[in-house]
Amino acid sequence: MTAMHSETRPFDATAPQRTAGVTDIERVRAERAANAQQRRAAARTRDLTALLRDRPDLVGVHAPADFSVDAVRWCV
Repeated sequence: MTAMHSETRPFDATAPQRTAGVTDIERVRAERAANAQQRRAAARTRDLTALLRDRPDLVGVHAPADFSVDAVRWCV
């Protein structure tokens, strides 16, 4: 004779309940965070490129900045 599910495992109101809605919210938050990070990276690159275009005297001062600007120029 088989027992019903509720007989073998009673409902525990204190146990954390995880629903599909929670994972959807977490996924949306992760996507928003990734999108915000991409927007910040694009803004930094855009601002760095504009700075070195407007201030040619700064070219050669910081090698990573020069490399980043050259990389953007070759990608566009």
